[in-house]
Amino acid sequence: MQLRKILFVISALSILIKFNSCKNPHKQSTTKNSEKDISIPFELTEYNNIKIKTVLNGTDTLNLKFDSGTTGLLLTHKAIKEKTNLLKNNSEEDTITYNYVKLKSLSSLKIGSLTWNDLEIYPVQNSGQGTDGRFGWDLFKNKVISIDYDHSLLIVHDELPDVTDYTKAPLEKVETVFCLNGIITVNNNNYSSRFLFDTGYQRALLLDSVILSEQSFPKNLDVIKTNRLRNGAGDVFITKVVETPLLTINKQKISKFPTQILNRENPAGFKTHILGNELLKRFNTILDFSNETIYFKKNSLFELPYIDAS
Repeated sequence: MQLRKILFVISALSILIKFNSCKNPHKQSTTKNSEKDISIPFELTEYNNIKIKTVLNGTDTLNLKFDSGTTGLLLTHKAIKEKTNLLKNNSEEDTITYNYVKLKSLSSLKIGSLTWNDLEIYPVQNSGQGTDGRFGWDLFKNKVISIDYDHSLLIVHDELPDVTDYTKAPLEKVETVFCLNGIITVNNNNYSSRFLFDTGYQRALLLDSVILSEQSFPKNLDVIKTNRLRNGAGDVFITKVVETPLLTINKQKISKFPTQILNRENPAGFKTHILGNELLKRFNTILDFSNETIYFKKNSLFELPYIDAS
């Protein structure tokens, strides 16, 4: 294997500690809305973040990342201090310096025409570039959502929309996040496994080293480069980037794309590979959380080059 170059990537990836935050309980309620479907515009950033404009407590405008690999509401220390009124009475000064230690007061969050009340806020050091924090899938836990990358819209449905031309697969809820099954094919050998659906991970695919070892996954794939990744708590992780010959996920086939292999056990806390938004953005997606089902359809972004391909 030939190592071509080393690339330092400072990315606000929630690869490790964000999964700890998923285990923290939080209360929430959402206001009713008479509209059948609610469309929320987003910006797909150059770092593959789904960035959405939100309003905290009716006054503070924040750009937050939609992160399907976590739950709850997490804001960066900087955003809390500089963009919100949460510290106005200094009642939170004791906790603001700690990661994932929730603030004492509950807050409301408005996204589009939807409002959630009584949300707990967890401070974090980093978030996706250009964002002030992130919110998880569970804000829509009783809904169906569409992620339409062609039109940059997150659409909230009460019922399943038209799924013509979509492929369908079951979702598996593990801990507090969702996974689906897939197959990696190398040299005509198939390696089946679980894959975490994680729009918060900025690259295409992160492979679980424990699963690879158990499956005797080939070790002779050429190394494209080595990356240094930084998570939401500021920890640095080393990954090798190799080329995956073929991935079959939700009956869709993706061939020859760069894949990262972490130099330590999977930070999710359970055995799973991680599908990131550089790959997921190539499919318009419908997530039916109530029935734990996912739908994929290739979109106009499918043929875009991958960041680590060169």
